[in-house]
Amino acid sequence: MRRLAAELGAGTMSLYNHVPNKAVLVDLAAERIMAQAKPYHVDSDDWRDHIRAHAKAVRALAQQHPRAFVMLATRRLSTEAGFRTIEAALTNLDRAGFRGKVAVGMMRAMVSYLLGTLMREVATSPELGGIALSPYEGVDASAFPLSAEVIDELGTYDHDHEFEFGLELMIAALERYQEPD
Repeated sequence: MRRLAAELGAGTMSLYNHVPNKAVLVDLAAERIMAQAKPYHVDSDDWRDHIRAHAKAVRALAQQHPRAFVMLATRRLSTEAGFRTIEAALTNLDRAGFRGKVAVGMMRAMVSYLLGTLMREVATSPELGGIALSPYEGVDASAFPLSAEVIDELGTYDHDHEFEFGLELMIAALERYQEPD
């Protein structure tokens, strides 16, 4: 709050004339960023295509606001901006025949995948303000034979490939859970 007040050229206590506490201020910032989310368009009725497009829209928002993405991930967005995203996710699952508690569980599983993979991407992408990870060195192949075998792969990231790979795994899991028609 002190830093924000300094940037605005105001006193810290004067901020409380506009917001009751820091949590509300963070919620408002998250809502403002979420309102910038671009709606996606898909020329398909296939629920899988909609889930892919929705996930890619969330990724684009994370890449657009990498420093704020953790804030977005940890807030309960209960205004129009937040419910637009929730409604889109539930609509996609409804297309596949998932409703109620099952749809909410699947939506949360997808959100968990997106948050995990996108927070790792943001944190390890210097172009997004993250820190490049140093390569693994000195791995004892006798103690960790499987890790040593794939050490080069473990030490590098291909965020585009990993995002698509994980997304397809999630969709395959949803397909397996789907009731036969």
